Parts: sequence; C-alpha cells; structure tokens
Amino acid sequence: MKENPRKRKQQAANANKRADNGTDSLTGVWNEASAKARITAGMQEGGALFLCDIDRLRRINDQWGHLAGDECLKQMAQTLGYMIQPGDTLGRIGGDEFVIFMPGCRDQQKAQDLARRMEERFRPAKGRGGEAVFSVTSGYAVRQAGDTYQALLERAAERLAERQRERSGSREQSGRQKDNYGRDVKQIRQELIEQISRPGAFCQDYETFKGIYRFIERGIMRTGQKACVILFTVVDEEGRSVLLHEKDALMEQLGEDIRKTLRIGDVYTQYSSSQYLVLVIDTTEQMADIIADRVRDAFLERAGDSSLLVHHCYRLQPARILEVEGEYVP
Repeated sequence: MKENPRKRKQQAANANKRADNGTDSLTGVWNEASAKARITAGMQEGGALFLCDIDRLRRINDQWGHLAGDECLKQMAQTLGYMIQPGDTLGRIGGDEFVIFMPGCRDQQKAQDLARRMEERFRPAKGRGGEAVFSVTSGYAVRQAGDTYQALLERAAERLAERQRERSGSREQSGRQKDNYGRDVKQIRQELIEQISRPGAFCQDYETFKGIYRFIERGIMRTGQKACVILFTVVDEEGRSVLLHEKDALMEQLGEDIRKTLRIGDVYTQYSSSQYLVLVIDTTEQMADIIADRVRDAFLERAGDSSLLVHHCYRLQPARILEVEGEYVP
C-alpha cells in the first residue's frame, strides 16, 4: 500500500512545527537544545539529572525494523512522561537517550531509587505476535555546588555506563549458566527418558528390580503408598518343576502374559528359570490376588492343562532404619 502524499506532507509540516517550538519531532518531548536551556535555568536551586538509554536499540532496528525502533522511542517518552511531576524537564538528547531533570530530588538514595524504578518500568516481557520489547538502563547525578549542566550530564553518563556494564555482565553470566545448565538438562532428559514402544508392564533385570523395590519401600515411609509383590511359578500337574525342554517356551509365554495384563507403571523380572516377580504399585493384597488370577487365566488359556501357574503375594512394608548394629526399628 502506497503512502498518501498528502498525509506525508502533513507529517513533515507537523515535525517542522514541533522543531520550531523546541520539541523532538518523533516523540514530542523537549529536544536537546530546549532541554539543556530549561535544565540550566532551573538547576541552580539543586535537583537530580537522570539519563535513560534503550538497551540494544540497534538490535531492535535490525531484527524488527526502524519503525519498531521508533515505536520503542515513542513508548519510552510516553512512559517517562507519566513518571515526572510538574516542574520536571524531560527531553530527548540523542538517538536513544532521554534526559530528565527533577529539581525536587536532592538526595542520593532517592535518586538511586528513582533510577531503578525507571528501569523496572521497562523490564522486558515476552513479545506477542511479533511485538518488539525493550529494556532501559538509567544513570543519575545529584547537583553539587558549582555544577554546570555539562558536568551534571557527564556524571550521569558515567553512572549510566557503569550500570550498563553491571547489567551486561549479569545478563552474560546468567545466559552462560542458563545455556550450560540447559544443555545439561536437555542431555539428561534425553538419556533418561523412555520412548515406550508398546503398552504393558515394565520388564527389568533382577538388580534393577531390586533397586526399584527399595525405592518404593522408602517412599512408603513418607506417603503410605500401597504396593504388593507377586511371585508366579510355573509347575506341572503334580506341582513339580516342568521339564527343561518345555520351560523356556512357557516362561516366554508367561512373561508376555504378565506384560500385557499388568499396567504400564508396574514392574516385573524373571527371578528363576521358572518364576517371575511382579511389583504392582498402589494395590492392596486383595487386588493383587485379582491381578494374579487374570495373569493365570491368560497363561492357562494358551498353555493348556499340561502346565499350571501358582502365585503367592505379600504387601510391601515401609523401609526400616538400622539404629543399632543388628537391630532394625520401624
């Protein structure tokens, strides 16, 4: 869309008019010459001068465009205008620098507090929909006897530069730490996370199972969570161990039946050549028996009558702390 020539001409005329009356053409606050004259005339009785600078305005211009940078300057002028009192002077004295003179502020601590409040008013937030956000750094100087406008401005500029170095170092250090720790967390998460390829219980080797068991025992001490262990044993019709050539196939089948029947948060392991141990979480002994019956029914449906599945279960108790050698207490 082309810009209306009449509108552009009117904007130029308005800018010239503002320049004639001593205001900045972009923001509408006092321009550099007018601000200097007003501050020089009013500083003899004392006061504080504040110098405010937009952080990384060039980056905003490069990333979002110069129109976005101009909008930041306008917003800064408007917000600072809300913070001043009648009799204060607000002016734009550089590309991204604004000066404020407050004749009523004659105390170092008060000036420092005001400078921090100015920074906090522009604390950057997360942008929305391509909206540029910015932060501001402030320096200040309280008038001393014999100060000229230039001397006051230079001291404020020195404090501004010092403050910028402080904030830049803090941002860089924070960024490095966040980056380093962020990479660590990302790597840890990638190492630990499980990509579950199929639903069902969690099969682990016996040592891992034992570690999980003891972790749950410790948790019961604090939460009172219920958990049970079920021991499944494959036997023949007479209650004896099945023949070796049959055992492997039956155990493989039983393991698959346990995986499919139990929940994704339950854990199981092969305990012996004819036994599986199962740890079921948040379950009473009565429920554990029901779960065991479901596993047995699924197993017998495929195994037939030639093999039987027996089970025994017990409820986990809270871990106990060893206080005296050889003696445990609850």
